[in-house]
Amino acid sequence: MISLFASIIFVVLLVLIKQSMDKLHAIIVVIAFFIFVQFIILRQLIPLWQKLAQIFTQVPYSKGLLFTAFLLILSELICSLLDQLEYESFVTAVQLSIRIVLVSYWLTLLEPAFRTLVNLLERF
Repeated sequence: MISLFASIIFVVLLVLIKQSMDKLHAIIVVIAFFIFVQFIILRQLIPLWQKLAQIFTQVPYSKGLLFTAFLLILSELICSLLDQLEYESFVTAVQLSIRIVLVSYWLTLLEPAFRTLVNLLERF
């Protein structure tokens, strides 16, 4: 409920800023976007992540799946902001960097399982 109220306040403030200071509007929108995303992450996403991590403690790789979902949500938010600001070329770079981070994370996480599988296959 607080985030809904905060988003309404942000929209009203951004409309007022756009009407009064049109040249600074793009910079202020980016600043407000990151402040609001930080607010949402700290108030809603991290507590949800902690609750889900407690619920799924016995599920293998559950924290990895939660981390992947968190990064993909963050990537989607940043890419939509870049689309709105007409920086389409950076959208591809952001998506590529997030995918590289995820692949390297999962390779590190699954390396022991891969080694065990290779050892089992070498025995036969």
